[in-house]
Amino acid sequence: MAFNTFAQASSGLAHMEFVTTDIHGEPLQHVVVSLHPLGEAGTKGPATTISIMDQRYLQFAPSVLALQTGTTVKFPNEDDVRHHVYSFSHPNAFELKLYHGENGATHTFEHTGVVVLGCNIHDGMVGYLRVVDSPYFSTSSQAGELSIENIPSGEYELQIWHPDIGMKLVRKSITVKPGKNHLEMKVAVEGSEISPAPRDAHHLQSLFRD
Repeated sequence: MAFNTFAQASSGLAHMEFVTTDIHGEPLQHVVVSLHPLGEAGTKGPATTISIMDQRYLQFAPSVLALQTGTTVKFPNEDDVRHHVYSFSHPNAFELKLYHGENGATHTFEHTGVVVLGCNIHDGMVGYLRVVDSPYFSTSSQAGELSIENIPSGEYELQIWHPDIGMKLVRKSITVKPGKNHLEMKVAVEGSEISPAPRDAHHLQSLFRD
């Protein structure tokens, strides 16, 4: 992975802007970037924090969702058929049995890691959660851009994840300076989009059991 950085000094907190591309320089969507203060324990989000992973047109929406530990995710089903959402991803394994609409379909994620989502009824449905123990995170847009605001200046571990690199994380120590920071990253992935859902989604889930 290649990095190109610069910082514009100012008083107060830091604002970081990121541009993510693949190795060919094409914008890379669905890159989850998080900053973790060096030498400090991870933190959970407020107990009231809610995120939404919708189900529309037999797909998870968004297909990649980043969240902080302690966050409760709602899984509404807007399709005209019932879904059975589940994950084998340890230690965040869970299941929401056949349902339609809201029906209290929620789960609270207490552990860091990557959570691969599937539907027991529709094998082509595959989604991803990236759970981090820091409030400083974001996900890249279709243009490969993301930003993180109100970061105390200091030393951090930068963690980078994308569905095409599986359970691995790219890690790098960086210095966050007050004011505006800019970071350009080239991420080595198989492609610039989420890989197509495998024909056997249950096999994919089995890779995340341990």
